[in-house]
Amino acid sequence: MQFLVAALIGGLVQIAASLVGRVLMALFVGYVTYTGFSATTNLIVDQMKSSLLGMPSDIASFLGWLWVDKALSMMVSAFTAALAVKLAGGDKLTKMVIKK
Repeated sequence: MQFLVAALIGGLVQIAASLVGRVLMALFVGYVTYTGFSATTNLIVDQMKSSLLGMPSDIASFLGWLWVDKALSMMVSAFTAALAVKLAGGDKLTKMVIKK
């Protein structure tokens, strides 16, 4: 009887440790991906803003009238959404989390 209880407890500890490891790994990968991607998109937006700052006021107002700033923001947002969908449905992240 004691052998059965010891085997059961040992199996539960091993499953719990594996599950905790998987969850921590998934959280770490998600945090690193989010932080890196956030820094990258901020850099891209800052580059776009700095390239628009040196323009004459007539051209800048015309680009504002054309809503170029909103178009650039939409492109960055679409890129972010596409990356999030690819990461959420991809096999690479799942393979990294599954213990072999």
